[in-house]
Amino acid sequence: MSKKPKRDNAHDEQRLKAEFPELYGDVLAGRIPSLRKALVMAGLKAQRTRLEKLKNSWAKATAGEREGFLTWLTISGALPAVSAASTVAAAAPLPPAGAPIASGRYLLPSTITRIRAIMAKRRLKPDDVMAEMGFLSDGQALARALAKNASLRLAVIAGLEMWLRTHED
Repeated sequence: MSKKPKRDNAHDEQRLKAEFPELYGDVLAGRIPSLRKALVMAGLKAQRTRLEKLKNSWAKATAGEREGFLTWLTISGALPAVSAASTVAAAAPLPPAGAPIASGRYLLPSTITRIRAIMAKRRLKPDDVMAEMGFLSDGQALARALAKNASLRLAVIAGLEMWLRTHED
């Protein structure tokens, strides 16, 4: 089975040069600022929609930039101030006292929802939660456990159990 040929800017540039020499000359002269814009003008590529551009920018944004954007959306009124996690947690009944929060070293999905709801309500980050529990960690372990269901140390799980009892009303 042969390899699929690479389709990069060189291919598009050659095609523009062969099929639309006047546009190619404008790109070389700087009258058209980019090869992509010339390809769109020639009809060889589709113009990207605003949604496609937003998705691309979101994928390239850092976690801090994403958080800042979501904060801006909330402040501007585009998003409600109550997060989805806190809405789900408010709708779900609290588990009975003494119910397990983890299975071994892994947090239960209901526990993750509860932790996220409290963090959203109090505007905390995983670093802040770890500090409140008395751990000197940078919070990455908790962040991974909440996002990717990674394992936690048993001491952190015990601390989370006490922290949840203290902060859930």
